Parts: sequence; structure tokens; C-alpha cells
Amino acid sequence: MEMRLLKTHLLFLHLHHQLYVISILLLLFSQCFAYTDMEVLLKLKSSMTGPNGDGLHDWVHSSSPTAHCSFSGVSCDNDARVVSLNVSFTPLFGTISPEVGMLNRLVNLTLAANNLTGGLPLEMKSLTSLKVLNVSNNGNLNGSFPGDILASMAELEVL
Repeated sequence: MEMRLLKTHLLFLHLHHQLYVISILLLLFSQCFAYTDMEVLLKLKSSMTGPNGDGLHDWVHSSSPTAHCSFSGVSCDNDARVVSLNVSFTPLFGTISPEVGMLNRLVNLTLAANNLTGGLPLEMKSLTSLKVLNVSNNGNLNGSFPGDILASMAELEVL
């Protein structure tokens, strides 16, 4: 009986260890494939400028982990995470990329008075800290405001 109890205990320890190792590997794996805020901004630039766009010239890749905080229209917090993106009156002729949802510390998203097309990506529902969303005067944005997005934005004060 004691031998069986010992085997059960060892099996439990082995399984616990395996779960721990798997958890660590999953955490590392997810970190490896997460976009940095700079990478997200560069993807946004690519989609928002479109073939006819001419803005966001200073949005260029850099090895500096805080360089994106100096991009025009971008403000960051103390952790170099983007909290405000205001690129109003910029010649933007593309779409709002789904990657915008990865800027999960964003409080202000102002893309007013551009020529953006398409709709708002559903990934924006990840912007749960957003207080200001202004996409006004973009005559080519279409579709309705997805309810899933609005429901997740409990902090939203200005729409």
C-alpha cells in the first residue's frame, strides 16, 4: 500500500513539473511572437497611408526601444507604451489596421479629418482603456459602429 501511495505521489509530482514547464514555455512562446508598440505603429502606418498617402514620414523603424514615442502624433507612458495616437489632418488614404487592437494601453485614438476607408476593425474591442475615439471627417469610412467594440470600451468618454 505504501509503495502504491509513493508511486501516486511521484506521478503527481511529475505531472505538476510537466505542467510548470509547459506553462513557462507557453509564456515564452507568446512573448516571442508579440508585436512591440513600434511594430504595431509601423503596421498601422503601412495600412493607413495606403498607395496615395503621404504622411507619417518620421515613423521609421529604429533599434531604440523608445524611438516610437517620438513619432509625430504619438505619446507614451513611462513604460514606453503608446497611450495616445493623434494623427488628424494627415494625408492618410488607407485603412485602419486590425493591429490597432494591440495598443492595449491606448487612451486616445484620434484619426480625424483624413481620407481613411473601410470599417473599424473588430480588434479594437481590445482597447478597453480607451477614453477618446475620434474618427470624424473621414468621408470614406463605412459600415456601422460594431456593438462588440463599444461594449468593451467601458472607459469611453468621447466618441
